[in-house]
Amino acid sequence: MFTLTTNKQLYFGNCSNCEANCCNGKNGIIFSQIILEDFKKVYERFPIVFIFGNLNYIKPVILLTNGKDYCPYLKDYKCTIYENRPTVCRLYPLSPNLDNQIYFDLNCPEIAYKKDNNNLMFKNNKLSENFHNDIFETYQDKYVKTHLEFEKLEKKDFKKIKTINNLDFYQYIGKVDSKFFKYHQDSLKNLDNLK
Repeated sequence: MFTLTTNKQLYFGNCSNCEANCCNGKNGIIFSQIILEDFKKVYERFPIVFIFGNLNYIKPVILLTNGKDYCPYLKDYKCTIYENRPTVCRLYPLSPNLDNQIYFDLNCPEIAYKKDNNNLMFKNNKLSENFHNDIFETYQDKYVKTHLEFEKLEKKDFKKIKTINNLDFYQYIGKVDSKFFKYHQDSLKNLDNLK
């Protein structure tokens, strides 16, 4: 469960102390929404699929698990693609949001509210240098740009290809030709990793 970092003083421990809870499908980790710049970064390892949001807007996401098992790139609780992991994994336990606020995962066992040989992560509404990423300042613009790329598409342009824990995921079958749909189509070979 993510909550705002506003007025919090947060410290982060060490991922080596954890059993990769953030990579566990049993904990509800199934997908993460992506922005346009992520397509090229993830298509070789993760399936890029689409979901329909509350207002029926199409959203691109990557499937991280099958909803029952760990991420297929986790071995002995260590990421085997650490240098090439998706943006969502690089930022965790923090998350940018459309409202231009930074959120953190309350379920991460390595977040602390007091210093205990941990790295300062957030203080006085400011992210520490160790955790800085430009995406926190630019996420809203990139999210809107991603939305505009797909906003004119209709549900008939998609077919359901997978359901995980009652969530439906879709493949694009329409006629629009773009590099993003090429990445999407090429990424679908990775669905086999999530059986």
